[in-house]
Amino acid sequence: MKHLILLLALLSLTACSNNQSEQKHTQATEQTSSSTEAIAMKTVFTGEITSSFTTESDPSMVSVVLRSVEAVSDPDSIVPAFENDGVIIHVSTDNLGELTPEQLSEGSRIQCTLKGLPVMTMSIPPQLPGNSIEKIELVSTNE
Repeated sequence: MKHLILLLALLSLTACSNNQSEQKHTQATEQTSSSTEAIAMKTVFTGEITSSFTTESDPSMVSVVLRSVEAVSDPDSIVPAFENDGVIIHVSTDNLGELTPEQLSEGSRIQCTLKGLPVMTMSIPPQLPGNSIEKIELVSTNE
């Protein structure tokens, strides 16, 4: 009788252990899938710089005015709001990566990658704050 109870207890523990292993595998797969989807869901657009400037009150922020905005990847259909009047992006100089504010000159073309669904003003043109911007890359210069 003791052997039967011990055997049943052992089988029960083994079944629970396998169940937990399957749950962990399922959770890991779901996390990988969601992070892959998040990367694919980013909004990326290009635009021509009409002007860029810093203000005396906050020289660590660069404001860049873009026109001729075109979508590279736009899963949330944000870019059509930029097509008529352009967009102004406000980005910290720390988030420019290897770019300098001087490289963001009139006539240059940049590519902007946004973090998820960005916060955006209802002004004309719309404005995007720096915390909505993941990356800015120089595509071509005006030279």
